[in-house]
Amino acid sequence: MVALAVACGEAQPPAKSVNDVGTVPNPPTCSARDVGFSVLLDGKSVWVFGDTLFSEPANDGFQWRSSTWSTTDPKAWASAAGGPFEHVLAADGKPVQLLPHTEEEAAFNIANKDAPRRKTPWPQAIVSDGDRAVIFYINMETGPDGMWDFKSRSGSVAIWESPESPAVRTEPPIFTGDEPDWGAAAVLVGTDLYAYACEGGISKPCKIARVPFSSVTDRSAYRFFDGKTWSKEWRDAVSIFDGAPLFSVHKSDHHDAFVAIYMAPGGSEMRVRTAPAPEGPWSDARAFGEGMAAGDDMFDYALIAHPELAREGGAVDVVSYTRPTGPLRQETRLVEVRWR
Repeated sequence: MVALAVACGEAQPPAKSVNDVGTVPNPPTCSARDVGFSVLLDGKSVWVFGDTLFSEPANDGFQWRSSTWSTTDPKAWASAAGGPFEHVLAADGKPVQLLPHTEEEAAFNIANKDAPRRKTPWPQAIVSDGDRAVIFYINMETGPDGMWDFKSRSGSVAIWESPESPAVRTEPPIFTGDEPDWGAAAVLVGTDLYAYACEGGISKPCKIARVPFSSVTDRSAYRFFDGKTWSKEWRDAVSIFDGAPLFSVHKSDHHDAFVAIYMAPGGSEMRVRTAPAPEGPWSDARAFGEGMAAGDDMFDYALIAHPELAREGGAVDVVSYTRPTGPLRQETRLVEVRWR
């Protein structure tokens, strides 16, 4: 194991140890895959990834998928991090698209393949009650002018009932283009689902929405925290802490609190916050480790906890993050954190 640099400058750092334990392997011929939210679904730990790139074209002629997934057995992680993963592949050996394209998106992508331009769903956070999962996603349009040439058109949720098959998208989308991208993180608490949106500048201030898990596809059922109460109007939502575009929130028995884990935007510092409730009040951020250095002019992102793989009542957490290593090359690093 390679020990990561543990944050100093505090008398009592939040973590006793932070150890890199390897990577989630990419599927065959895949050079890049990012994000990596996970939940327990049908007894498996299912991991949802975003843009997945491969060196050889699939049968449809494309060398990418915008959402893919892999699975692992939680029992294999009972004593140590690093169980084997299985990738969900099509007959051609390429990853299956988790969030299937609409007919309009598929036609656009074929017509603009050489540009290249895409209309495609990007997955965000996922929550599950064990039998049914909800995936937040953004309907994106990407262009040919580099890695930052993309824009959000709308957002929605997909319902996922089996890790053996793709999810079912809710279209037309339930979130309009003028709303923030709900689903930067999400957590299920009893019968209620809480979703975060973190946009704006380098600090990424986060807002929060709440909806009954059973009504997640009903836009009228969503409520937004205005600092005191829950409003029907999303414009009333206020910032509750500064976070990151993609991160995780989970309830920890070890901390006896909700825990937000994220990578400092534009850097590699791992940060943690705690709160008695999903809406807060949230503690100040505390650094607990450093990710491996990314490639030139790149940065680590999407630091995400995987509570279904935690040990000792949450005293030991497994977290992951996306590490770009070069042009069109990424890996998902695995880290084991032992908390104080």
